[in-house]
Amino acid sequence: MICLLALWGLFEWTTASATSVLPSLTGGLTFTSTQGVYLQGTASPLTIHNATGLDFSDGDANDTPGVLTNATVAAASGDFASLLNTAAQVRDFTFATAPGSAYAVVNAGSFNFYLTSLATDVNAPWLRVFGQGYVEAAGYETTQGQFNLEVLASRTLTQVRGFNFYWEASSTVAQAAPMTLNAIVAVHDGASVLGLLSLSGAVLSGGWFVMSRRRLRG
Repeated sequence: MICLLALWGLFEWTTASATSVLPSLTGGLTFTSTQGVYLQGTASPLTIHNATGLDFSDGDANDTPGVLTNATVAAASGDFASLLNTAAQVRDFTFATAPGSAYAVVNAGSFNFYLTSLATDVNAPWLRVFGQGYVEAAGYETTQGQFNLEVLASRTLTQVRGFNFYWEASSTVAQAAPMTLNAIVAVHDGASVLGLLSLSGAVLSGGWFVMSRRRLRG
C-alpha cells in the first residue's frame, strides 16, 4: 500500500485590518515661563499651601496686558522635537477639578495638551502639580501622557516667579497575535464534493486538512 499525503492550510491572522491606524505620539517636552504667573484662591494671606489653582498670563480678560503666549519649549524629543524653541500657551486651571476634555491646558504648535487628573505637593518655596492627561494632534492618535509642573513662589507668595512644565507622552504598541491552527481534518480519497465543502468553514478560519490516497494491491 502506498499512501500519498498532501497538506494544505491557512494561517489565521487576528490583527489583519483594511483600515489604517494612526500612530501614537511618543516623546516629551519641557515648557518654561516667559510671563507672570499668579496663585489662585480665596484665602488671606494666599500662599502655595492654600492656593486652589494657577492664573497664567495667557490672554484672559483679567490679564494686563493680554498675551497670546506665555511659555517657550525649552526641550523636546520624539514627535515633539520640531517644537524646540517655539512659543506655547499655558492656560489657567484649578487643582480641585481638572479642566477635562473640553479645555486644552497647553497649546504648542498643532499639539493640544489636556489634564484629566492631578495632585499637588508643596515643598516651599516650590509647588508641584503632577498627574495624567492626553495630547491630541492632527495625524496622530490621541495619546495618554504624564505631566509634572513645578512653580517657584516669590517673596510675597502670591506671584510665581517662573515654572517648568514637563510633559511625557507614552504609547502602547499592539502586539501581533501568533498564528493559530484551528483544526486538523483527515480527508480520504473518494470523499464527496459536498463533504469537502462542509469542511471549508473550518479550513478558511485557520485550519489544516490531510488528504490521503491509498493504492490497494490486487
